[in-house]
Amino acid sequence: MRKVLVALGVLLLSPWCFAQGKANSVELSPMVGYWFGDTLATAWTTGYDFPIEVDDAPAYGLRLGYRFHPNWAVEWSLSHVNADLVSGQGGGTTPAAKIGDIDLDTMEIGFEGSFGHSRVVPFIAGGIGLMHMDPNLPGLDTDTRFVGNLGPGFKVYFTPQFAFRFDWRVHAVNMDGGHDDCDWWDDCDWDYNDNWTTFNEVSAGLTFAF
Repeated sequence: MRKVLVALGVLLLSPWCFAQGKANSVELSPMVGYWFGDTLATAWTTGYDFPIEVDDAPAYGLRLGYRFHPNWAVEWSLSHVNADLVSGQGGGTTPAAKIGDIDLDTMEIGFEGSFGHSRVVPFIAGGIGLMHMDPNLPGLDTDTRFVGNLGPGFKVYFTPQFAFRFDWRVHAVNMDGGHDDCDWWDDCDWDYNDNWTTFNEVSAGLTFAF
């Protein structure tokens, strides 16, 4: 009887011992989440004399990964956000008022590096891609910009083919190249501070491995 119980315990626990996906597998992860907004870089909003902020908003998307090694995967991701545009400090409105909205569609490719083979598997992921920005606000045009992302996450495996996934990412969007202001003796002041907009993302979903 004791041997039967031991064998049954091994059978029940074995999926947790080898929870992480295997090499040469595909992982599909539908996700829902929340993006925390930022002030749009002034290089893109030169027609306004006050800051314009992208408000916090829910998001949804899809991640598709190819695991070429038990701890390493190449990953593609798509996400969509519709957020309000609000007047920032200096706009003469207290509290900040909605002045428009913006659609953010992001496509990125990158990596996922995971640690361990237990039921809970932490990982770090990052990549680069393009963000299509479609604002509904006079003076701002639809544009597509370079974006990079990096952040940690974890998966909780229920079976080797099915897991809960959580991500936290920082997305940095390049709104313009650096520019310089030079005087007549060629003393230039380089300014990159107004050319980046940063979004923080938290998301959760389910991973299906094939």
